[in-house]
Amino acid sequence: MPQYSIMHNTELCVGCQACEIACKQENNINVGPRWIRICKEVSKEAGGKLRMDFSMIQCRHCTKPLCREACPVDAIIVRDDGIVLIDAQLCTGCNQCIDACPFGAPQSNPETGLVEMCTMCVHRIDKGLDPACVQTCPYGALRYGDLNTLIQEKTEKYIRIKE
Repeated sequence: MPQYSIMHNTELCVGCQACEIACKQENNINVGPRWIRICKEVSKEAGGKLRMDFSMIQCRHCTKPLCREACPVDAIIVRDDGIVLIDAQLCTGCNQCIDACPFGAPQSNPETGLVEMCTMCVHRIDKGLDPACVQTCPYGALRYGDLNTLIQEKTEKYIRIKE
């Protein structure tokens, strides 16, 4: 069974936040919480020119999620395909998973008091579709697929650049 992931290519991202909007619309997320956050990085010099990079904060769907270990009621599950989900029926809103996540992915929903995070659009994946953020990105900065395949493609590209 593949381990699914979303990879963010900072070289292609222009910070348009279309992925954030697509995520909110697809998952009916209210104004406060953001399951994906595009963050502007400090300007850097590359090849004598200034450049701005953007990073993406979202659930990494870790193979051994610290958020799951921290949850006292076992509300966080890992599917066979590696997608990490929170069972809203079991979540008590204790926020221990928020404190445990090194990526800042889980967030407390101010309306429900429960914790939420990126579901990688499992409802779309289960139908053979890409996650909404990946489908919407106009620059191809987001890629979805098997983690090992994505890493291999990225590594091969890096090796070709170095040669």
